[in-house]
Amino acid sequence: MKIRIGKKTGITAALIAFVGGNSLFAPSAHASNYTAVVNPGAQYQTFEGWGTSLAWFANRIGGAPDAVRNGYADKLFGSSGLNMNIVRYNIGGGENPAYPNNMELRARVPGFQPTQGTYDWTADANQRWFLQAAKSRIPSSEFIAEAFSNSPPWWMTQSGSVTGNYGAANNLRDDMYDAFADYLVTVNKHFKDYWGVTFRTLEPLNEPNASWWTYGNRQEGAHFDRNKQEIMIQKVADLLTTQGSPTQVSASDETSIDDGRDTINSFSATTKNAIWQYNVHTYGGSDRVGFNTAAAGKNIWMSEHGDGDASGMQMARSIVYDLRYMKNTGWVYWQAVDGGGWGLMDVNDLNDPNSNFTAVTNKKYYALAQWSKFIRPGYKIIDIGDGNSIAAYDTVSKNLVIVTLNDSSSSNTVTYDLSAFSSITGSVTGYQTVTSTGDNLAPITGLTLTNKTFQRTIPAQSTATFVISGANYTPQQPVDTSAYYKLINRNSGKVLDVTGSSTTLGAALVQNTGGSNYSQQWQFVDAGSGYYKLKNRGSGQLADVNNASQNDGMQIIQYSDNGGANQQWAVTDAGGGYVKLFNKNSNKLMDVNGESTADGAAIIQYTDHGGNNQQWQLVKQ
Repeated sequence: MKIRIGKKTGITAALIAFVGGNSLFAPSAHASNYTAVVNPGAQYQTFEGWGTSLAWFANRIGGAPDAVRNGYADKLFGSSGLNMNIVRYNIGGGENPAYPNNMELRARVPGFQPTQGTYDWTADANQRWFLQAAKSRIPSSEFIAEAFSNSPPWWMTQSGSVTGNYGAANNLRDDMYDAFADYLVTVNKHFKDYWGVTFRTLEPLNEPNASWWTYGNRQEGAHFDRNKQEIMIQKVADLLTTQGSPTQVSASDETSIDDGRDTINSFSATTKNAIWQYNVHTYGGSDRVGFNTAAAGKNIWMSEHGDGDASGMQMARSIVYDLRYMKNTGWVYWQAVDGGGWGLMDVNDLNDPNSNFTAVTNKKYYALAQWSKFIRPGYKIIDIGDGNSIAAYDTVSKNLVIVTLNDSSSSNTVTYDLSAFSSITGSVTGYQTVTSTGDNLAPITGLTLTNKTFQRTIPAQSTATFVISGANYTPQQPVDTSAYYKLINRNSGKVLDVTGSSTTLGAALVQNTGGSNYSQQWQFVDAGSGYYKLKNRGSGQLADVNNASQNDGMQIIQYSDNGGANQQWAVTDAGGGYVKLFNKNSNKLMDVNGESTADGAAIIQYTDHGGNNQQWQLVKQ
């Protein structure tokens, strides 16, 4: 939960400074004409879905007349609406009755244990209604629910209030860790046993490292130092195990990507083992690759994004970067219903006890629909050589979905190259939402597939979605991991080599005329998930992108095996008996610098541009 309409005003300026000063969220400068190459051979995370947190809008609208609340549920979770399938339910702490006016009206989520030892299972009826309404609209095969906590119940806290402690100190009393863990796990079990909702994950913390959880805030929140987070995570995990619960622990929902990365890296092996899923919010930070690396292969959710840009452009840019670099499997908006441009549906004011909950649907709603209605659970995120696009492929239906964002001030003409697919037997349909016009998920006409390509001019400040049916892909046969290969460049006819046949750590990779040197022979070592390490026969070292860079032009060197994604390569069919080698860390190709045909030319990484200097023939030795 962040500072926005109805969030603590203490960090509003910081958030504005971040959004305005971080190039990740600035309008992008785009080439007016370019080609986006889709590569189904480089496959990444399997996507799980789109969702929203129910706090706090459901606390108000869940108590509205049936026609009103059902209308909202249809717009969010129905197949005719956004088709969301992830629901984050807030287990309230429940405020001290002595402080009835500390929090905003909408943020006063009731707790289930108002006093020690006493449970009230009639509490939080409004939010619970919305959870059930979502569940009833989502196919059971796609429904995912997560429970999360913002604060312990008031009587467990140091300050006697769920709004935080004085000076933003830890607010859970030292003698209440067991009680808080028991509270969360007991509520989790009650939902399963009595209300038919099994939470897949339980998150005991929300932005715990933040410094703004101080007494008297307008919402629940509790600071936990990182060592205190570990205690809480382990206690909840142990209780779930003892109980035999199918629910797993997620953590830590830090407010920024970089803070989330640092929190993971601070945890002990014991704590990491207790966590099934890493959650993070995107109100700050930018090191998505670093977060993914810290997660070390565990499931990742972008569990909370919110912004005040009603056009949806800022949100869409964040989605592109999240899916491309963080490789999260779930994407969850903060409050789908909010005011001041924060909501997908704008309602002013949820804090008015007499509100009739009349909504204005923002452009942001339709901008999210461009993603949520088409990239569905089970789709595989695959590579596309365009920093403004995400491609997703369903191996069952053979549908390929491409979503392209143009948040620049002028239109872009994009040629989509699907030549890496074995065949395209269907057609292409499209939809677009344009900020400056009435196009809201409007059909795109005139799209034609020719020789596995199509072209479209994307208007300024818009999002376009393309669905290609009958996209058939036959993966290349796996390489022989017991053999050594020479890699011959298609453009130059030269062989991948280590400069001077060096065995030195950090020696540069080059191309040279073929010979009998072991430095020109490479073994493909299986790294899992379709990736290989390229091990040089002469040195025993691996092909490595220097400094784990993601930049075009970075030298490829040999280096000892350190387990890095920059040492892993996907082998994808380029046609004609040649392959492309995609780096897992950067999504860029192994490339002969400047398309050189000379001996000694440097081997670098570069964005896929379809050149023969990025294609290699594998010749078994």
